[in-house]
Amino acid sequence: MRLSAFRTGKEEVNRLFVIVPAAGNGSRMNSDENKLFMNLLGVPVIERTLRAFDTFLNRMSRKTAFSIQMVVVTAEENIFKIKRICEKNNFAFVKDIVPGGESRQESVWNGILALSSLPFPPGEEDVVFIHDGARCLLDQDTLDRCLKASSMYDVCAASVPVKSTIKQTDKEDAGAVLSTPDRETLQEIQTPQIFRYNILVEAYSSANRRGRVATDDTSLAEAIGAKVRLIEGSYSNIKITTQEDFAIAESFLQGEIEVPAAPVIVEKPPERRPNSPFKPLEPFEP
Repeated sequence: MRLSAFRTGKEEVNRLFVIVPAAGNGSRMNSDENKLFMNLLGVPVIERTLRAFDTFLNRMSRKTAFSIQMVVVTAEENIFKIKRICEKNNFAFVKDIVPGGESRQESVWNGILALSSLPFPPGEEDVVFIHDGARCLLDQDTLDRCLKASSMYDVCAASVPVKSTIKQTDKEDAGAVLSTPDRETLQEIQTPQIFRYNILVEAYSSANRRGRVATDDTSLAEAIGAKVRLIEGSYSNIKITTQEDFAIAESFLQGEIEVPAAPVIVEKPPERRPNSPFKPLEPFEP
């Protein structure tokens, strides 16, 4: 494991940093209630997400000195509610809850800035997980694989093979088919997405300077030449976006849907990308 060892007194603690973007307004849910706080079998969505990391922290701490330092990024009106959830559950690993931006990309950047402002911020080689707050069915096996992959790759992401045939259509005419990609080459990208901290900062700093926009974090790393590796996710690790997703999540939790295996295997590590020089953080400029 290449997590950094942080010395506190006589003990070295392996540190994992986590950014949870949870600033979406849930407009596609068609509900007056924010999806983060909708009860999924009696537990709010965002609480289930945080519980997954709480369980992971407790499991890892039984093996070694281990810490999680998490920043949650959310809409300003949600900060107090999430703070109350953290207090109720004693989620002491949540170190800060900060306002999000106009887009997910801006929200993650705000999370990076918040990490840099922690009393003991990440160093260049530290590992950062980015996980969507609305992916509340994150399982421990996926977290285990992500942590293992973090010792082998600079940038990686959980994914599952696409099960349906995909058609690429004209951007101006969604009914006009341009091509049919080979399904065997397609993966649906999930979170967590895992980064060496200096590469994460470089990817986002470059995107800010160049006005580059992407819908997932690893795309920004690809744009600066970083190699991205995919690791085995889970078909149950869905993002709660619509009422249908909510119903599917309930079915997963109640065991009504069997989760098929997602055969993406971490193989021998490729040549490591040379570490980029660390760049000072810059305020986000839309």
